[in-house]
Amino acid sequence: MAIKEPRLRSLLVQAERNANYGKNAAAESIYRQILEESPDAEEAWVGLAGVLTGPDEKRAAYERALTFAPDYPEAVAGLARLDGRPVPPEIEAKLAAKPGPEEPTTLKPTVETEVEEEDDAPYAAEVQYDLYCYRHPDRATSLRCYNCNRPICISCANKTPVGYICPECQREAEDAFFNSKPLDYLIAALVSFPISLLAGYLIVRFFNGGFLYYILIFFASGAVGSFIGRITKRAIGGRRGRYLPGLVVAMMILGVVIPALPFLLAILVGDLRVLRQLLGPGIYLFVAASAAYWQMR
Repeated sequence: MAIKEPRLRSLLVQAERNANYGKNAAAESIYRQILEESPDAEEAWVGLAGVLTGPDEKRAAYERALTFAPDYPEAVAGLARLDGRPVPPEIEAKLAAKPGPEEPTTLKPTVETEVEEEDDAPYAAEVQYDLYCYRHPDRATSLRCYNCNRPICISCANKTPVGYICPECQREAEDAFFNSKPLDYLIAALVSFPISLLAGYLIVRFFNGGFLYYILIFFASGAVGSFIGRITKRAIGGRRGRYLPGLVVAMMILGVVIPALPFLLAILVGDLRVLRQLLGPGIYLFVAASAAYWQMR
């Protein structure tokens, strides 16, 4: 069944534009969104087949399109190409004669009276702004992601110098800066944890004092955290990972929590006198973890 609803037509044009630009993941997401609302839309099935990579998935999508439109030219031609068969001449003729996709436009009806013009104006405005966030279908919006052109609500929009970008496109753009390997996470944990445990043990057990002690801890902690971050990053070959900074910080927290476990248990049983013993480790952990996180970014 051909798509006639204005919002779905707009989504179909977005999906075709993304597919033409090679953004297959974005196009696939929009096609599937259309099919959730209109499962019998053969245009969306054929478009989905065009952006899928697996031959079995492509075949299934073409066959679904043919169940709703048995003579649909694009589906017949797509199955023929998958099977390595020549496209029938009559199908090629239909494809050649078929006009290209057109952008959905809001047509202004011929107005004979002022009453009809007033009645049609709200409908035209509704068609023009009838967009919904692709992540929150219940939220109307007029914003679009500048990269994939999908509608996004203000909660999903991330402002950039060139416009608003959706979370998925932002994540894809950030992935270009991360080149770590799965083994790097194990190496980072094995390198940062022993050093963090040694530093935490020394801070908890041997560094006790007054105001000067806290000042010394504050300035020394930055150097210790930077050292842990640099050593860990050198061990993984200088590669960057999305979760590596958080992993190193978690190892540093464990390095303090394990030596301070007796104090923590004492607090749990009601002995609040040991809180002062944890002030220095807390300062160290805050400053050192921040420095290590910055080194691992």
